[in-house]
Amino acid sequence: MSSIPNSAMPHAKVHHDDDHKPKPDAKKTAATSDWVEDATDAAKAGLATATDTVKSHPKTAIAVGATVIAGIAAAIAAPALRAKDAAEKKAPPKKPEPKKPAKAKKPH
Repeated sequence: MSSIPNSAMPHAKVHHDDDHKPKPDAKKTAATSDWVEDATDAAKAGLATATDTVKSHPKTAIAVGATVIAGIAAAIAAPALRAKDAAEKKAPPKKPEPKKPAKAKKPH
């Protein structure tokens, strides 16, 4: 192996050592980054507000959490119950009983 330091041979770097990245399109990046930054700031503000509310009203937060969980459970269970009810209501139609032959009339 060579004992020459990498600083003496900068061209001998491994490719993953390069910090060179292709430059993205400036127009797309500016518009996208503004939108992403605005959305991130709004999410952080909402999270901060929610955190402050939970800290000041913990019992209310627990009640809201329980309500959300109950809503999710109902949303999952409702279609299953409806399908079960529909299957019970849709019993296969009964075949009509064959008609009894009419009694022969007596001649007069």
